[in-house]
Amino acid sequence: MKKLLSSLFALLALSLSVFAQERAVTGRVTDRADKSPLPGVSVKIKGTSVGTQTNVDGKFSIRVSDNATLVFTYIGYGSQEIAVGTQSSIDVVLGTDAKQLGEVVVTALGMSREKKTLGYSSTQVNSEEINRAAPTNIVSGIQGKVAGVDISSTSGSPGGSSKVILRGFSSIGGNNQPLYVIDGVPVNNSRPGDASPVGSIGDLSENYDFGNAANDINPNDIESISILKGAAASSLYGSRASNGVILITTKKGKAGKFKIDFSSAASFTNVSIVPNLQDVFGQGWGKENWIAENGSWGPKLDGQVRPYGSIVDGEQLSRPFSAVNDNFRNAFDTGKEFNNNIAFSGGNESSTFHFSYGNINSNGILPGDNDLYKRNTLTLNGSTKYKALTLSASANYVGKNTRAVQTGQAVSGVGSSFYEDVLQIPISYPFADLKDYNNKFYNIDNYFTPYAQNPYYSIYENGSRFKSDRFYGNVDLKLKATDWLSLQFQQGADVNNVADKIWNAKNNPAPGSWAGGGNDEGYARQESVGNVIEGSERYYEFDSKFNAIFNKKISNDFQFNGLAGANFNDRGLRSSYTGVENLAIPGFYQINNTANNPVSTGLESERRLFGVYASATFGYKTWAYLTLNARNDWSSTLPEANRSYFYPGANLSLIVSEALDLSSAKISLLKLRGAYGKTGSDTDPYRIFNTLSRTSVALGYGNITFPIDGVPGYSVSNVLNNSSLKPEISTETEVGGEIRFFNNRVGLDASYYNRVTDNQILPIVTPPSTGVTSRIVNFGKIRNRGVELALNGTPVKTQNVTWDLGYTFSRNRNKVLELPNGLDKVVLNSAYDAQFVAQVGQPLGVFQAPVPKLDPQGHIIVASNGFPVVADNLGSYGSSQRDYIMGLVNTLRVKDFTLAFTLDYREGGLFYSGTADLLNFVGNDYKTLYNDRRTFIVPNSVVEVKDAAGKVTGYAENTTAISEANVSSYYYTSQGKAVAYQNRILDKSYFKLRDVTLTYALPKSFASKIKADRATLTAYGRNLLTWLPRSNRTIDPEVSNFGNDLTSEFGEFRTGPSTRNFGLSLNLTF
Repeated sequence: MKKLLSSLFALLALSLSVFAQERAVTGRVTDRADKSPLPGVSVKIKGTSVGTQTNVDGKFSIRVSDNATLVFTYIGYGSQEIAVGTQSSIDVVLGTDAKQLGEVVVTALGMSREKKTLGYSSTQVNSEEINRAAPTNIVSGIQGKVAGVDISSTSGSPGGSSKVILRGFSSIGGNNQPLYVIDGVPVNNSRPGDASPVGSIGDLSENYDFGNAANDINPNDIESISILKGAAASSLYGSRASNGVILITTKKGKAGKFKIDFSSAASFTNVSIVPNLQDVFGQGWGKENWIAENGSWGPKLDGQVRPYGSIVDGEQLSRPFSAVNDNFRNAFDTGKEFNNNIAFSGGNESSTFHFSYGNINSNGILPGDNDLYKRNTLTLNGSTKYKALTLSASANYVGKNTRAVQTGQAVSGVGSSFYEDVLQIPISYPFADLKDYNNKFYNIDNYFTPYAQNPYYSIYENGSRFKSDRFYGNVDLKLKATDWLSLQFQQGADVNNVADKIWNAKNNPAPGSWAGGGNDEGYARQESVGNVIEGSERYYEFDSKFNAIFNKKISNDFQFNGLAGANFNDRGLRSSYTGVENLAIPGFYQINNTANNPVSTGLESERRLFGVYASATFGYKTWAYLTLNARNDWSSTLPEANRSYFYPGANLSLIVSEALDLSSAKISLLKLRGAYGKTGSDTDPYRIFNTLSRTSVALGYGNITFPIDGVPGYSVSNVLNNSSLKPEISTETEVGGEIRFFNNRVGLDASYYNRVTDNQILPIVTPPSTGVTSRIVNFGKIRNRGVELALNGTPVKTQNVTWDLGYTFSRNRNKVLELPNGLDKVVLNSAYDAQFVAQVGQPLGVFQAPVPKLDPQGHIIVASNGFPVVADNLGSYGSSQRDYIMGLVNTLRVKDFTLAFTLDYREGGLFYSGTADLLNFVGNDYKTLYNDRRTFIVPNSVVEVKDAAGKVTGYAENTTAISEANVSSYYYTSQGKAVAYQNRILDKSYFKLRDVTLTYALPKSFASKIKADRATLTAYGRNLLTWLPRSNRTIDPEVSNFGNDLTSEFGEFRTGPSTRNFGLSLNLTF
């Protein structure tokens, strides 16, 4: 008995001793992305089963010993281990971990699944990564961060269009952009304003870029973006998802404390890339100092004071004949951008809400207020739950006001663009002096050259106005019928009302004035009669779907998840535009300000799509998952016989690391996957039956257009439609795998895909003898093959320092496999003699243009004047296809500082530059300095030796030089056609520092003074550095004024330069 008592007392003493060494540790766990508290986080003492969870405010309390280590884990977030030491309070920040095995991602139809169960590639980008550098649109926030995604900002103007291509171009004549889906509902991504009679895509004249609809989405409202690239991943969304899907999940309220998030960013914008101009030769032509010329083909600059410009009232200006430094860059101002957002969120166990307001006010790099972008967004998300019923709703409003300037080529009788006029300023002419376009030396009558007009007149007197009011949202009702069955109904809507107006001023120099023919060359500028076009568009889309969702555990080893549903989509566009020319009263831009009859155009289109679909996932234990899916669509745009089309898909995921238990080998995950899928795509409305259009009859003395004396006249359209059209079908296979090491510290994701798109739908040109200009046909087959790599690593991870690296690589090779019988090629776009074509056996988008005629040994054959002879057929310069794309994302956190940057590198591919074309023509391009513009013999050239009958009998070395007076002609697309396109079709490789940010988390003592939970200050920059290859020192190849689809791959035609931003942002959480 004494021995037993002694043992009990000893045990009690030991317990008291241990208890005496324990103490309470408290703290709070928050989300790294939005700094909100995380309820339900597991907090455990490492090596024991002792633990607790955080409450609704993210707070915890646990008793520990001094040598304990706490482990914090939360589903979908990276875990953290923290040694307690002497700390009594520990605050922890958890971030989502893309390398985490149990990561939950959003997939087709908005369903959430563990990433390990997916048999296809899926990439998710969170809000923190998207909004790091305060972007104004979502596309800028993901550039360079995702493998297999080619993203370009096609305009340097505020609110300009962006282009997103997933795994290459698949359609010759259709849409290649992915489908955008917000909270499960598809939304519009068209370019409003394209339905007007001006600004049509592919036209060299009067291009206005008011942006595409995806730019309406406020990045600050986004929780995450998932990118579904393959057919197996996107097929459940139907024919609109044939090019992939960008799934956007918006922020929702969370149960717990009421929260306010506020952010304010201000930045400056300036020109990034300007052309490399020569600074050796001044104004003139043929080495002569012609003061009315728009070119720099004059004599060498010598610094001597010379007269320049027009002679007005017997007076003329003078200045040193020398280059004006930064003449082109000085044409632009420093732009300003303000981006402000505030959000309120909160909720309880049954209901949540999230309300936000965003405002962007941006004034671009052009002088004055001529490239403005103003956007206001309102978002309200809410949900409530009652027993088994959950109701969610989202309402979004976007109000947008934009001003843009035209780009492209001068329009006969209307005028030229600001950019085109700037490019023609001679090197020796002071650009800054032209700002006062009412000055007698620079006004309409006396501008120094009749071949162009004062660019400041163009920008201040011509203009545009674009206004849109857009509403989109959804209502989602979900019933949990049983523990394994849920029923869901979702109704979405997207309505956009647009009103825009475009005007060009009269610009008629007085007869006999300098620009009206009184100059030293006697040439008078063509009159600009002025015009005005105004109209409206209304786009609408209503999307309804019903889903039955199954989740059943069959046994301990087998699970089943399923989905069956139906979808109805109704879309339409109504537009009306009216335009007039030859304005009667200058500066009065109204439709009735003319004696001419107005020209009106109208469009009304509607289309409907109905689909049924099903998906089933079978899981075995935790390492094998097989998913089967299928969808059948019925499209109103296809003929009745071919209206229905079916496409299946399947994917398999094998978690080898769990099947073989490879944890001892330091392998966190080894996964193999494979997928097969089909997607179908319909066509535009009204391509089945022939349509009527207003008749215009060409007569010898002009055209007669109906109606005549009140009598209308219509004729069948000159485009022959096709009542037997079939849907485009894409078939894709994908294999890949993931491997992660060292507790997910290092990971590699690799994919290989092969996609073939058949039954291309496109109008092809027909012979005039048929009575029509083109006909709609099914033809052609395009193949895309490629590899994608994503390497992620965390080289350093301690309590105070975390270093994350992410590297992406992608390479896509496409090829045209088939075209219609007898058709050698399809011209996709062109400028002068340069063509952008689809040709069998070649990549989609090959450049063909004049080339020199060669002898059998490869020598250039020249004519008697020493100029190269043009070959009989166009030559191939190469394709627009990139060799590969790489990206690097770096994030280094040291205590309260975070340094992050994104690098984006694109190698290979070609583009046509209309900017280079004009710079070569006027002699401003640095490439025109060959041989110091002295007489030269074309290198490696020969002349043909002919007999008396004119037959070529041999070749002799060329000794005929091109004279100094004709050197300029060597760079024209007329006399120098054989070699001119070498300077116009350029390498589109580039390297960019996409974004860089330095963030400082302000001390809690400061935050508490303003009642904030967290405050951060960020210095950021976007597109700060751009590197171009030696062959392109002219323009950023990312910009284009040919739209944002396949035709934009052709290049640009005298569009504006790209820009860079640098600024500061403040973020507060209350």
